[in-house]
Formats: sequence, C-alpha cells, structure tokens
Amino acid sequence: MFKRAMVMGAAVLLLGACSSVPKELAYEPENQLVAYQPALALEGKPARWSGVIAAVHNKADQSVIEVVYLPLKSNGVPEQTEQSPGRFLAVMKGFVDPTLYAKGRSLTVLGTIGKPVDGQIGQHKYRFSVIDATSSKLWPPVKEVEIRYMDPYFYDPFYDPFWPRRPLRR
Repeated sequence: MFKRAMVMGAAVLLLGACSSVPKELAYEPENQLVAYQPALALEGKPARWSGVIAAVHNKADQSVIEVVYLPLKSNGVPEQTEQSPGRFLAVMKGFVDPTLYAKGRSLTVLGTIGKPVDGQIGQHKYRFSVIDATSSKLWPPVKEVEIRYMDPYFYDPFYDPFWPRRPLRR
C-alpha cells in the first residue's frame, strides 16, 4: 500500500512539472492574476497575458509592444486560435529590438495593469488595455507543417511507372 502511494505521488510530481510555467513568468499565488478583458481599468493588479506581436514602438526610455491577445495554455504559451477579444499594449523598460520582437512572434508578459490608453489601429479608434511588464517570454516562431496522408492501400489501375518511355511492342 505504501509503495503504491509513493509511485502515485512521484507520478503526480512528474506530470505536474511537465506543464509548469517558465520561471520568468511565475507568479504566486496564481489565483490573484487578472484575466484579460478589453480596456480593463484595474490599475496595479497583477496580470499575465499573452498573444501575437502586432507592432513595436521604441521610445527614448521605454518600448511599447502592441499585442493581439490570445488565451494562455497551462504552460504559459499562447494558444494559436483564429479569434481574439482584443489588443493590449505591453510597456517594457529600455530598448526592445524590433528584429527579435518581430510582427507575428508569440509573447507572454507578466506585470501590473496600467491605465487604458486611447489609440488607433489604422484609421479605427481603439482603447488599449495596458500592462507594465516586469518580465516577458518570447516564444520560438511557430512553424507551419503541411501533412499529407497517402492511403497505403490505394491502387490506381491506370498508373504506369514507365509511361513516357515504354518500349514499343512489335
């Protein structure tokens, strides 16, 4: 009975470690993080948001990254979906290289919620939620892979591998 409990305990610990959030994005206690809502006005509350980078604006002392929000998976990676409830601005201290933080890259930020900011997306007026980032994680680019399935039992009676150079029969 004791052996069984030890094995079960070890299995729970190993499986729990597989889906953990990276150290730079960890926050204790987890239940106090604020979920994303468009134009959120809960200044000073902790939050961990993620998404895809839409634009990077570098200023003299800070960088503002415009991010299309995507929900987080259990390990902190943005879930690749077709729909988003909105965009937010991640304000980071210092310079952020726009080549590394390129449009289309996945990003997760941890920080505190700031005052919403009015801005524009093209000609459309938009109210951005703001997060003052204390740490961030830039995820590797998502590679699209095309998978083609070929039925191993498919038979084409008209297939001729020697078609263009079949010897003439006389």
